[in-house]
Amino acid sequence: MECRQITIFGEEIPQEPPEVLRDRDGRFLPGSSGNPSGKQKPTWEEREALEEIKKLAPGVAGRMTTLLDDENTPANVKVRIMEIILERTYGKPEAAIKLKAEVRSGEASRARLEAIAARIRLEVDNDDGD
Repeated sequence: MECRQITIFGEEIPQEPPEVLRDRDGRFLPGSSGNPSGKQKPTWEEREALEEIKKLAPGVAGRMTTLLDDENTPANVKVRIMEIILERTYGKPEAAIKLKAEVRSGEASRARLEAIAARIRLEVDNDDGD
């Protein structure tokens, strides 16, 4: 990690980052953090932009309602509007992930890697011979 500097009364003072303590499994120990400075506060411009966007929200909600009630609105648009409303109200549903893993012994993996390396060497040697 690099050492940051802060300026106090015109004098630059090096500021060492705090030591991050972890257990042997890599988890943070109590009192230690991977982000010791915390989340940065938004700039004045970011806060202003967010306030302007928030002012648009009631109009957007009204427009969504109008689109849902309009018989000419395509079905896929209505479904997406309903998804957005439900996700913002109840949160996105959890995704289920199906994972299939094959565990090989170290020797089997090593033999497979050596076979791949031999095949690559063969291809390289054949390319050099052309």
